[in-house]
Formats: sequence, structure tokens, C-alpha cells
Amino acid sequence: MKTKFYLNGKKTTKKAAIETVGAGRLEEMIKESKEIFMEDPYVLNSYLVGAGGKTLTIEFC
Repeated sequence: MKTKFYLNGKKTTKKAAIETVGAGRLEEMIKESKEIFMEDPYVLNSYLVGAGGKTLTIEFC
């Protein structure tokens, strides 16, 4: 399963997501998103990150 990351609606890399959130927190988000995706693949997995109101969306293909 391939993982895609979007920061404020724009596609980004995992490396950029790690710089924004941190490696440990990103791995927790991915794990939680996979569990949610397995239950219902139509749910949007988005998280508010940072003080600037950025939104990180994790998508699986």
C-alpha cells in the first residue's frame, strides 16, 4: 500500500512531512490512519499540525 502526503492540499514528500511534524509523531499518524483506512477507506485522514493552522492529510493507494 502506497502512502501519499498532502500539506494544505498540496502534495508533499514524507521528508517534508517529517520536518513539519517530527518523525515519531508522523509514524503514529500513519499507524492511526492505516487502522482507520482498513475500517472505512472513504474516511479522510487529516490532522492539524503546527501553530499556523496547517493541515496534513494522509492518503493510501
